[in-house]
Amino acid sequence: MLRIAQQHIHSSRNKEQRFFPSEYGNDVDRVHGIEPARTAFNAKAGIRRAVEAAQIPYTYVSSNFCSGWFLPSLAQPYLLEAAAPPKDKVVILGDGNFKAIFNVERDIATYIIKAVDDPRTLNKILYVRPLQNTYSYVDLVALWEQKYGKILDKSYVSEQQLLNDIQASWPNIWIKEMASKSKILFIGSTGHVGKHVVEASAKASHPTYALVSDSTLSDPTKSHIIDHFKSLKVIFISGDLYNHESLVMAIKQVDVVISTVGHNLLADQNRIISAIKEVGNVKRFFPSEYGCDVDHVHDVEPARTAFNAKAGIRRAVEAAQVPYTFVSSNLFSGWFLPSLAQPYLLEVATPPEDKVTILGDGKAIFNVERDVATYIIKAVDDPRTLNKILYVRPPQNTYSCVDLVALWEQKCGKILDKSYVSEQQLLNDIREASFPLNLRLSIFYSVFVKGDQTNFDIEPSFGVEATKLYPDVEYTTVDEFLNQFV
Repeated sequence: MLRIAQQHIHSSRNKEQRFFPSEYGNDVDRVHGIEPARTAFNAKAGIRRAVEAAQIPYTYVSSNFCSGWFLPSLAQPYLLEAAAPPKDKVVILGDGNFKAIFNVERDIATYIIKAVDDPRTLNKILYVRPLQNTYSYVDLVALWEQKYGKILDKSYVSEQQLLNDIQASWPNIWIKEMASKSKILFIGSTGHVGKHVVEASAKASHPTYALVSDSTLSDPTKSHIIDHFKSLKVIFISGDLYNHESLVMAIKQVDVVISTVGHNLLADQNRIISAIKEVGNVKRFFPSEYGCDVDHVHDVEPARTAFNAKAGIRRAVEAAQVPYTFVSSNLFSGWFLPSLAQPYLLEVATPPEDKVTILGDGKAIFNVERDVATYIIKAVDDPRTLNKILYVRPPQNTYSCVDLVALWEQKCGKILDKSYVSEQQLLNDIREASFPLNLRLSIFYSVFVKGDQTNFDIEPSFGVEATKLYPDVEYTTVDEFLNQFV
């Protein structure tokens, strides 16, 4: 029936021309795809982009699951050609609460034909989401049990087990996907930032390498990270930043180098640049930045030293003509939001509930570490990010101190006592404080007093914005992050 509908679409003579490309499933711009489904999703998304680039009038149809394909098996994942729903036992994926939408094929065909001459669907996505056809696994099984009059035996398959089953079922495709993706070397992989980006790399099927010293491998405080990397099939290369031979050997094996070293090693990234130049095969280098755009800051010590070190590495990368992406990810939610970005609170597990300090009127941008990691890995093979600054500026994550306090007051249901610190007082406090408080205060001076994360527009000639490049990534908002403390 759907094929007949498509034939009608292409043969009709309408006042307004229209193209309906073959989709009829998920909205491919809003999927978390893995192989082999990823190949199909990417092909459909590629056609969307081609249609838009050619300025062809279109309607995309997101019809979700076709009932005729999936409901005879009760959408059982491991049953391929079942003529009737199971009558003894069922498999439920995850906790069974995520919902799918089912549509009979002839109904989809009807909606498509109705859309042909409807101006409301021109250059739009037509979603087919009948209210009564949305079911989770739990809902669907419960409905069938009610009809069949029997309680079925249920087994639950975890996300990791499902991924394992997919890999085992499609080994050739999995290997081919791995082979087509850039090999990535991480330097500084076990730190606060590095562990997230390594995980994102491995989960995105990049061959993932970590340059790790023997002392780190044997460090009991790092064992949980190392064990997690092993479970992700990360390849360990013995060496460190100060062993040139090990650096060169490691870099020879990869396409991309991502540095996530800490502040005390920033200037020593010149060693990485030298090794990259010697090897000559690296197609992208991500130096350790992950904060403010250091070419757009009003800084004071001690933050100035760190900013200058990062800026110095930028200039060295450019002078060496090493292909790069610089990442400006602003403030990490995991570091700053538990304290509600309070300047004088260093190690706080929950936001204050009595009094707060407010600095200036500059706005900061907060990003969850794993979201930043996702954007970094998406940028690795993206030509749009080559020799550019990748800014991570989610629209819903920009807050001044006043905005942030107001949001928290709304959540905790209490008006907090507020004290305001002037710019001069903050500068005095920075001079008098010891490390690490003086570093935190000097960063806050740049961010909240001078507004250095939001006081300039992104110039397309040198920068791109992550959420615009990758709208499919569902980032964590500040609002959502703070819910854990309520």
